[in-house]
Amino acid sequence: MDRPSSASQNVQRPLVDGDLLTADELVARPELPPRGVTAGRALAITFAGAFEFEVSRRATWIDPSRLLFIEAGQPYVDRHVVPGVGHSSVILRAGEGTLEELWMDVRSQLAARVGACSLHVQMLAQLLRRAADDLAGQELAIAILEESVADRRPITTVNQRCVRQAKALLHDCPEGRLSLSQIAAELGITPIHLTQSFKRSEGMPLYRYQTLLRLGRALDLLPDREDITDLALELGYSSHSHFTSVFKSEIGMTPSHYRAVARCRAMGHPQLPISLAS
Repeated sequence: MDRPSSASQNVQRPLVDGDLLTADELVARPELPPRGVTAGRALAITFAGAFEFEVSRRATWIDPSRLLFIEAGQPYVDRHVVPGVGHSSVILRAGEGTLEELWMDVRSQLAARVGACSLHVQMLAQLLRRAADDLAGQELAIAILEESVADRRPITTVNQRCVRQAKALLHDCPEGRLSLSQIAAELGITPIHLTQSFKRSEGMPLYRYQTLLRLGRALDLLPDREDITDLALELGYSSHSHFTSVFKSEIGMTPSHYRAVARCRAMGHPQLPISLAS
């Protein structure tokens, strides 16, 4: 994405500025969805909120479950789809040679526009946001670009109405206390129709999408929180142990270990290994 038309309204913070690639963090306020012309080929990892990215009247839903692959020189419009909720994204831009080395078919990847975003990519994006120096940031950015084409889960670029509405309800209820019946009743459809439509569209069931939203939020909040139990309850988990069990199963390390890694990287201390659980 290009920079917002008014830099004083939305926030764009540089994370990496190197010869191989650049990275920025964009925080778009709910009432100020960005628009403009895409500055270059890019990858956007959204870690909070949701929006529709529209190019040539083709709208694509983007949220933490999806990566956005952006072609250069395209007029675009973002539309915030959850009332009162904007979006926050890490945007990576890399040169043609770098992308060709990391992605097997750059043109087809960009043409697809949307891809699955794993929790591992979400974790790398959060660590990139907190990288203390440019070298660490560049290495994390390269790892994100590598991982961005690893998840082959099939998803569609245009959601059915009920799928979009179900996503909006889950975004509006971050503690995850909605049941399948409640969501279906809110949308005026049967639970069976909802589950079948959602899985066909997203390549995963509703509960997996909810888990991804919860843990993506945990990855964002954990480095700045002292009380893990309080965060676990805030996210809708029944206890510290329940949260830790799910987090370790999905991320590969405990919440406390991830928090320590993120804090070490932010302070520039000798880095703890990312992949070892504690």
